Amino acid sequence: MLVVIVSMAICYPLIKVGLAFAPPLHFAALRTILGGLTLVLVLVIRRKRLWPRASLARWILPLGVLATTLTFGTMFAGPAYIGAGLAAVLGNTQPLIIIVLAALFLGERISLSKAAALLFGLAGVSLLALPAWRQPGGSDLFGIVLALGSAFSAAVASVIMKRLRPGEDLMSLIAWQLVVGGGLLFAVSLSFEVSQGIVWTGTFVGILLILALAGTALSTWLWFWLLQRAEAGRLSLYLFLVPVLGLFAAMASFDERLGALQAGGVALILLAVMRAMFKVRTESAAPFPARATQAVRRMQ
Repeated sequence: MLVVIVSMAICYPLIKVGLAFAPPLHFAALRTILGGLTLVLVLVIRRKRLWPRASLARWILPLGVLATTLTFGTMFAGPAYIGAGLAAVLGNTQPLIIIVLAALFLGERISLSKAAALLFGLAGVSLLALPAWRQPGGSDLFGIVLALGSAFSAAVASVIMKRLRPGEDLMSLIAWQLVVGGGLLFAVSLSFEVSQGIVWTGTFVGILLILALAGTALSTWLWFWLLQRAEAGRLSLYLFLVPVLGLFAAMASFDERLGALQAGGVALILLAVMRAMFKVRTESAAPFPARATQAVRRMQ
């Protein structure tokens, strides 16, 4: 999960630099298509099946639309209509949505500990974004819908992928949904960004490769792989660390400073993640008593 978080976090400063060379939707399309083709290449090298079984192949288009086209498209387009701070808060509500959807469709329980960690995390993200939120930029309803749409579509895709349990076809399913979803993004880009071209430089190519390989192919595969092995709601709480590491990456890249409010936000997010980690370790530290209690109850 640490690899996933770091891979996602480094995308923040890289996207900021890359948008100077390419329009957002075209940039996102190139990133996702290249990431998907990278996973296809990995399958070829490993001599694994390139196409998922029929029961999973029918989910390529729906997952491509949800996890790639809508998630990446709204992620890049949202800040154009609302302030960066509000977009950051709404875009990082994904853990909240995953926890609710997991309770409804996966049978996961919303415990008091999980709810507390969720509240700490949301409060921390809000404090991180508060300085940017105060800046002029408006709060257009369409922009709010776009920002929430990014979080919602990513959360729905995560729950669907966990419910599908693709097994050995996981990588092929992820690869082709990235390619298909990226292709749809490219088509949308041709409609709305006709007058904007890409400035191909060594810097842009390097950024694109890092975003495609680490920020898309590696992080997407690892995230869905982890979802097959852990509770979706609790795993999603670790995503609160993404804006924290993204902030530190921006500080290192653009000489940004950490204000008092942002420091408070970082503290709250770390507290949320520590609560989630402590709960997991507490539950795994005493498996035998839990099983023994269940056995006694069955006997009674």
